[in-house]
Amino acid sequence: MFSFYTFAFVICTTFVSHSDADSIVYSITLQQYSKVEIGWTQDQVTQLIGSQGNVISQSGYGGPNTTTLQYTGSQSSSSATFYFQGSILSSKSQNGLDTTVCQITQQQYNQLEMGWTRDEVTNLVGNPGIVTSESGTGNTTNIAVQYQVAGSSYGRVSLGFLGGKLNIKYGYGFASIVNNKISFQQFSIVQVGWTQQHVIQFLGCPGTIISQSGTQDLSSQFTTIQYSGSQSSFPSIAFNFQGGKLYRKDQYEIDPRVYTMTQQQFLSIQIGWTRNQITNFVGSQGRVISEYVSGSANYTTLRYTAPGNIYGSADLNFVNETLSSKTGNGYFLNSNTINLQQYTSIQIGWTQQQVVQLLGGSGNLISQSGTVGSPNELTTIQYTGSQSSSSSATFYFQGSKLYRKSQNGLDTTVCPITQQQYNQLVIGWTRDEVTNLVGNPGIVTSESGTGNTTNINVQYQPDGKSSGSVSLGFEGGKLRSRSEYGFK
Repeated sequence: MFSFYTFAFVICTTFVSHSDADSIVYSITLQQYSKVEIGWTQDQVTQLIGSQGNVISQSGYGGPNTTTLQYTGSQSSSSATFYFQGSILSSKSQNGLDTTVCQITQQQYNQLEMGWTRDEVTNLVGNPGIVTSESGTGNTTNIAVQYQVAGSSYGRVSLGFLGGKLNIKYGYGFASIVNNKISFQQFSIVQVGWTQQHVIQFLGCPGTIISQSGTQDLSSQFTTIQYSGSQSSFPSIAFNFQGGKLYRKDQYEIDPRVYTMTQQQFLSIQIGWTRNQITNFVGSQGRVISEYVSGSANYTTLRYTAPGNIYGSADLNFVNETLSSKTGNGYFLNSNTINLQQYTSIQIGWTQQQVVQLLGGSGNLISQSGTVGSPNELTTIQYTGSQSSSSSATFYFQGSKLYRKSQNGLDTTVCPITQQQYNQLVIGWTRDEVTNLVGNPGIVTSESGTGNTTNINVQYQPDGKSSGSVSLGFEGGKLRSRSEYGFK
């Protein structure tokens, strides 16, 4: 809901060890990781570390393959990840390899300004932080630096530098968020278009800047300020500014009033209705979850809850006061079920009516957008599996024609694959070649398109593992992507 900037960071080690079920652990040290440079070939990285790494993902669509390799650090859950375009290293990241404790105070964080050099940041904070990711070279070098919030066991600050200058800062876990409290009435009065200074003066407290990006030029800066509700002990309000002006505001559960909507009302509401029409039809105005402006368009999201059911909610999205999409969950879902045989029978290109006739029910309307009855109408329908309430099938329609379907848990066949088999897979293989190598066809979890544009996703279970999965993507019958987790 809130606009946050996050950074991902990873790591590596030096020896290769074998464990149960062909599981291979590729290891790396911080020293080795630090020596690897952007622009190296995959062979250079392998030679330095002494092992090939675990192929986490690989894809190719006519051009050079993109490959992600991962190594494990000496500490549990630590790792290093290397990203290659073709055979050239384009970026690297580490998580937990560098265990140095680098702290920053909230006061220091607040003093940081976009455009500062890394040396200026280091001089203010008193330490250089931990570099968690790196990409590019020269003026296009991107690095992410992480600090621990002083006095907090979980708070973190991430700083992004482009060409040696600070262009992003993001922090969480600051104690002051709890102390910066505002009421729902105050939130409601604040208007999109107000200046940042106007908002702060009206609220009587500065809030906590949890993210900021851009350059020293204020007109290009994006800033997110967070507050807590007057009755809340956690962050529940965010104001987003561009160039010093409020363009979006969000709140979570600070409106004490209850707005309900029945399932029948949810199903009856049509895309294109005005906000006033819906208010009159339902009998209440709904809770404003977010408001923002982009160009000449005003966007608003309203939320309703189910009568007597806290687990059901319906979100209505408006553009310039006209309903553009609706999404329901929980109470708003009905009991229509589906089995694997029925799911398999349904073909891409079927009309929504054909699907309903086969299954004997309309399913659960998960989301809907676009003009009703037009070629751009998008509808998502879901059915619950007949054997388990945790299984489901989802159908995606455009202009009432099925263009994609997916299933989760309908097919309970166990289709194992070993790490050795996974490593042997080559982008461009046909599905028959993959099946012949692995010894089973896997489980088709999603399908879209027809003929040469058919896309399917096939899932396997890492052999001997209780968790994890391998996903293979085929386009036009040929392997175009592969990814895994759980082998190590």
